[in-house]
Amino acid sequence: MIIAEVVGRNMLKAIDLAKLCGAKPVGKLEQVSQDADLYVIAVSDDAIEEVINSLPSLDGLVVHTSGMKSQQVFERNFARFGIFYPLQTFSFERKPDFSTIPVFVQSNSDEDTQLLWALGKMILSEVHVISDTQRQRLHLAAVFVNNFCNAMYSIADEILTAEGLSFNALKPLLMETALKALQMPPREAQTGPARRNDQGTLKQHFQLLQQHPDFQKVYQTMTDYILNHYHNK
Repeated sequence: MIIAEVVGRNMLKAIDLAKLCGAKPVGKLEQVSQDADLYVIAVSDDAIEEVINSLPSLDGLVVHTSGMKSQQVFERNFARFGIFYPLQTFSFERKPDFSTIPVFVQSNSDEDTQLLWALGKMILSEVHVISDTQRQRLHLAAVFVNNFCNAMYSIADEILTAEGLSFNALKPLLMETALKALQMPPREAQTGPARRNDQGTLKQHFQLLQQHPDFQKVYQTMTDYILNHYHNK
């Protein structure tokens, strides 16, 4: 597999990334080579359609990497299109273990679906063919597991920092919670005062958050969910 070009609005970033994969940096979508076999649109969801509409006519397979956007966004522009969705969070600061990342693929033809499946197998160990509806539900679930959990970590960090404490104190608990969720059904792994219906502790926690009404709302919402889930059925 040869990566021919890397396109980016920020030319400096495009140059840096192109160097890593031995590709040519390109600063404008209109200048993209028209003889490639595969074009991967890896941008924010809101920018996908803008990129699609800015690309020239292409005969190759065009895919995006979004968890939410339907593959139908391609219909009016390209004859061959699909999805290549790796289920992982990516940032410049960390290099994930690609051998553990699942990728979900689909296209508007069986032939191109097989092509994307084969591409996935070249770089990742787990490849699945999936529908738009399944992928969107998967992305929704991933937001709960990843983005919402991280927001909780941020709240916890702020609470501890205000008292001169370190978030490091929570890391063993954080790891144990994640490991339990991997080894048993999350419903069975649930612990804590709401799970035990410990009303005294719940009230004390709520009072401690009086100076943080936003945190109180999050705490109350999560507490109500756990209470209803375990005690009101």
